[in-house]
Parts: sequence; structure tokens; C-alpha cells
Amino acid sequence: MRYLSIVFFTFITTACVTSPPPAVPLEMPLKPQLKSQSYQVAYETEHASPKVKSVQLPAHKITRNQTVQIIADKASVTDTLFKQITDALTTMNLRVVDQGSSDYTLAIHQLELNFIDDTEYHIQPPNKAYPLFAQVTQLYPIQQCSTINAEVSMRLIHRASGDVVWFGKSSIDSASFHREPLIYSFSDEQVISNELEVATFIHQQNTEQARLARANQEVSIPSYKTISKMTSLTKLQGPCNRTEVSALTPMMHYYLSSILIDKIKVH
Repeated sequence: MRYLSIVFFTFITTACVTSPPPAVPLEMPLKPQLKSQSYQVAYETEHASPKVKSVQLPAHKITRNQTVQIIADKASVTDTLFKQITDALTTMNLRVVDQGSSDYTLAIHQLELNFIDDTEYHIQPPNKAYPLFAQVTQLYPIQQCSTINAEVSMRLIHRASGDVVWFGKSSIDSASFHREPLIYSFSDEQVISNELEVATFIHQQNTEQARLARANQEVSIPSYKTISKMTSLTKLQGPCNRTEVSALTPMMHYYLSSILIDKIKVH
């Protein structure tokens, strides 16, 4: 009996000594350095000149240093635009008065703003060709942008007689007013396509059973694979959505007003 106990103990001890320890846990391999290249693409549209109608009647000659009072009760004129119109009249050698009698009144009849059909901007070939341009052209051939049409109309009235001595009307759309191209950017980026596959392999090989199984054998961790991926376009320059286009309207009204006032012939 004592002999059998010794043999059994010796067998167990030998088994424990000869069983190899489990392999060390695998670690995620270092990721490769990924490359990225940025590009720009421009979109343009056709532009129209402002529509301008100006008629000056010969009943009264407008001369330098005559006085003008601005009447804007039929239109919402901001303080900024009021000052800009005042400065434009002053440049024409007319004196603007706030109250009291004057030789003429400049009546601002219309300051209109209306959204119209969207404007299509078409992609333009780059100055220096790059491989992805054909793909960008296929994916994003045009950009559709909100468009506002602005109109301004004025009359210059001889105060003593009530005669209209000049009237003018002008209009322009926001795309023709801004005129600059839309600029977008995108990137050609390297991305790892099998990161989940590598992570799953590491997880499976780090279980207790797997570590014992590979105690006497090496395993190869799958290598990372990379592919090129083009990002979506990001706008860098130019108004396109309604908020951006609406921000142009104060400048559009000033531009149209300046064109009209410049048409007044002062002797």
C-alpha cells in the first residue's frame, strides 16, 4: 500500500513538472503610420451683370451743392444703408439734410429680397491634375446653392414743384453679386481595413485554452492591411446655404443703391 502511494505521488509530480506553462498573452501590433493627402476643388457658375434702369428728366437741372432729404418711409432702410446712401450723394456733390426744406427728396421706394431658384455651380478642372479628380467629378459634379434676388428702386423729386426729375431701378442675384468660386476640400486617407480582424484574432489567442494550445508553437498575428479612402467634401469658401447667402444682402442693397445714385447727372 505504501508503495502504491509513492508511485502515484511520483506520477502526479512528474506530470506537473512536464506540463508546459501557457504562452504569454499576445499584444496588439503597432499600427502603421497612415498617410493623408488634402486637395481642393473649385465650383463656378455663370454671372449676370446687374439690371439697371435709370431715367433723368430735363424739367429741372440738378446742380452741385443743392440739398437732398432722404425719405425711406416705404422701405426698411437700416442705419448703415442710410449712411451709405448719404455718403454716395455727398460724393455726387449734393448736400444731405435731415430736416427742414430741401431742393429735392430722394424717395427710396423698394428694397426687395426674394429667394429664387437655386444656382448650380459646376466643378472646374484643377490647375494641376491629380488622380482623384475624375472620382470627385463623378461623385460631386455640381453644387446647388440658395440664391437671393435683390431689387432697389428710387426717385428724386423736385420739392417745390413735385416733379420727378430722376428715377432708377436695379437688381442682381446673390451668385452674380458674389462672383467668387466655391472652394471645397477633401482628403485621400489611408485607413486600416482589417483592424477588427486583428483584434478578434488577439482576443481568441489570449483565452486560457488557446494559450495552453500554443505553448509549444508560435502563431503569426495577421498583418494590418490599409486601403485608400476619399473623405466627403468640406466647404472652405463661398456662400451657399440660406444663412450664408442672406448675410450678403446688406452689401447687395448698398451695391445697387450706389449704382443708381451714380447715374444721377449733377451739373
